[in-house]
Amino acid sequence: MSWKSYLNNEWTEFILSNNLDFELDKIWKSLEQINNFLPPKELVFNLFNNISVNNIKVIILGQDPYHDIGQADGVAFSSFNDKPTPRSLSNIFKELKRDLNVDHKLNNSLMGWVKQGVFLINTSLTVEPHKPNSHKRLGWDRFIIKLLENLNHKNKNIIYCLWGNSAKNIYNNFKKKTKDVIITSHPSPFSFNKGFSGSSVFSKINILLINKQIKTIDWSL
Repeated sequence: MSWKSYLNNEWTEFILSNNLDFELDKIWKSLEQINNFLPPKELVFNLFNNISVNNIKVIILGQDPYHDIGQADGVAFSSFNDKPTPRSLSNIFKELKRDLNVDHKLNNSLMGWVKQGVFLINTSLTVEPHKPNSHKRLGWDRFIIKLLENLNHKNKNIIYCLWGNSAKNIYNNFKKKTKDVIITSHPSPFSFNKGFSGSSVFSKINILLINKQIKTIDWSL
């Protein structure tokens, strides 16, 4: 089935009206030739189907989905509550606790953030099991760059959080950048102590939202 079968009407129209379908068609054709990838097709666009284009306040950009079976839920860094907490997510919760004294460790789902306007997206939306960054050359990067550029054009108030080098590389390829950008290392165990820990990223986002007179994010949800 086409990618349109897994994406709601609003986002389908946004992709078609901004001529992003050519890139997505090519990616989807490649995915149909791959027997096994994460997350499953029905969850690849889970993020999109749970947030309106016009409601995006913050874009948090990561690398690619969790590559262990049963962890990726289609929202960057988020996971399922019946699975062990992925290590990157555990580190996110550590910094959230340190920054705002918010304890999120009993809830692996970040859908509560998405519902408030946080667009948690990776630079690749799929990955092979147990092979991180394996779909890097599938074309997701070109699609994500064009997607985010069109979101920037639609809403100049979006705040960007770039978590890790893959996110920074994508952002550096934007034709037109936004002025509010928070850059940290990735929350993975390999880089948590190289700039994510102690970053106060959650309070910084809310300060920027307050300055824009936009409702802040309740990070406990």
